Amino acid sequence: MKLIGKTGEKESGKSIQRRKKMKRLLTSSILALALMVVPISGALAATTQDVTVTATPSYITVSNSPGSWPIGNVEEDTDNQTTNGYFTITNGSTVTIDISFYVADGGWTSWTYGAPAENTAQLKVSSANGGSGGSTGAGAFDKTLAVGSGSSVLVMKDVGTTTNPTWEMQLDAPTTFTHGDAQTCTVTLSAAAAA
Repeated sequence: MKLIGKTGEKESGKSIQRRKKMKRLLTSSILALALMVVPISGALAATTQDVTVTATPSYITVSNSPGSWPIGNVEEDTDNQTTNGYFTITNGSTVTIDISFYVADGGWTSWTYGAPAENTAQLKVSSANGGSGGSTGAGAFDKTLAVGSGSSVLVMKDVGTTTNPTWEMQLDAPTTFTHGDAQTCTVTLSAAAAA
């Protein structure tokens, strides 16, 4: 059987087979080129990978409320106390902390700071959040404060990042007074990363 080609001539069987063979070869070549240009998904592995890095600063911040203790009138040779948990420390730290206390340089306005005697008074503190080495508990008033940052007294040990500890204070009034001047002193709280 002879077919008529595009030129209008009749084609022989060999010519038809050559054309089919050429068509297959051309189709295979086009397919191979297409595979080179368009990668087959899954045939290629990832050549890059992202790593997310997160760093949290060791940030220490505390605040105390209330910021004062207005005792009012005191009698000679008495212990004047706040209620247990009177003060609250708001802890915004990102690490576990220790909290120490001291009386600011100078102590009292005109009393001497120290164990009760004539015109001499001292402060004691305690906390339910004392931890190992800190205060033994609320209302214990077992930590006597000293004057100066170099004499800080550890009151709360290993306070966690989500803990807002409470504390209380006691004034041990002088055994006797020789004047009636109002007295003030400043207690400083100092927080540091737990050791």
